[in-house]
Amino acid sequence: MKKVVKIIIVIAVLGGLVGLTYLLSGNMEQVFSSSTVYSVKTVEIGKGSISSSVSASGKIEEVDSYDVYIDNPVKVKKLLVEKYQKVSKGQQLVEFDIEDMETELEKLKINKKVQELSQNSPTVDAEIKRAESAVKSAEQALSDAEKKYEDSKKLFEAQAISKSELDMAENAVRDARTALENATVAYNAAVESKDVDQKVKKENLNALILSISDLEKKIQKTKESMFCPFDGIVTEINIQEGAYTSNMQPAFRIVNLDKLKVKAMVNEYNIKDVKVGQKVRITGDAIREDVEVFGVVESISPVAKTNMTASGEEVVIEVDISIDNTALNLKPGLSVDCEILTDEKKDVVVVPMGVLKTDKDGNEYVLLVDKEKGVLMQRNVKLGIISDMTAEVLEGLAEGDIVVDDPQSFHKDGSKVRIIE
Repeated sequence: MKKVVKIIIVIAVLGGLVGLTYLLSGNMEQVFSSSTVYSVKTVEIGKGSISSSVSASGKIEEVDSYDVYIDNPVKVKKLLVEKYQKVSKGQQLVEFDIEDMETELEKLKINKKVQELSQNSPTVDAEIKRAESAVKSAEQALSDAEKKYEDSKKLFEAQAISKSELDMAENAVRDARTALENATVAYNAAVESKDVDQKVKKENLNALILSISDLEKKIQKTKESMFCPFDGIVTEINIQEGAYTSNMQPAFRIVNLDKLKVKAMVNEYNIKDVKVGQKVRITGDAIREDVEVFGVVESISPVAKTNMTASGEEVVIEVDISIDNTALNLKPGLSVDCEILTDEKKDVVVVPMGVLKTDKDGNEYVLLVDKEKGVLMQRNVKLGIISDMTAEVLEGLAEGDIVVDDPQSFHKDGSKVRIIE
């Protein structure tokens, strides 16, 4: 019997301790009152800065690069630089053997002088003069034959000569006229031959002048290709000493690592928010977490393209982003992540995303706490910029308002609450 009494006493003591603990937990009203009072944590509404962003992946590329191509095969005498060597503008990279081209140029120039001297040929001019003299002689002979024929006609009419003598005079006129025609044809042919010869020589001379000009340009371009166009790094060398160059690939590739950019791929659903001039935060495996790299949207491609991903096809738009700080040993080809800041506001009313709820009509609201009455009031809000953790409030709340943090489904408009720390 005593053992039973002791057990009852222990149970009573434990029950009392539990009741005391419940009272001290801040829910005394629930013990003495029939209405439920909820203990809630709250957030005081304040002002701050907020931004929205678009994420995109990309690769670092060089802005300035130069491929040194040699159009015509030329022998490499000596390489003066090595791969990955830093070079400066005007520095000689290679020495080419251009002696053959220079010799060919001299031959062409000598040939040009010969062509110029042969433009006026004394032989052709003498032939034309002979033909011209023959025409004049034929003209004189015809004139004499015609005069003799007229005299013979008068003598025949006076019966001073016979009919055969008159016929001989007439035949002489006919022969003289034929001789004049032949002399004229020969003269015209000589003149025409000279014109054709001059035209041929002129065209040959023009072709020779073009060949000289073309070869001079090749020599000049070959000489220029031996020198570096700007400060940078030699990333490719595709020639060897003693071998001839090929126009199928560049002899050298020079890259300026002081000017880099990011070519990012923005999803078609996000491109509407991206504009030239927006600030970009750049991160990646090759960038230390304690280093901040920023850039600016420089250009947006006017066309979209399709990329193949693990989940299927994705339509993206290329966006070029300049890099503000290139003194971080960033390298072309590295993969990076870009956070494009599409909108940003300062000194605006902001709320944590955890205080927001949505009603059945899709309206955003918060539960405002009336500290004097100790009750909740549902307050609809209009939101502006929404980030990962916070949202801008355009209407419905003011700085200093108190709202329930992480409201539950049983927290309703009019519910009694007690604020806990």
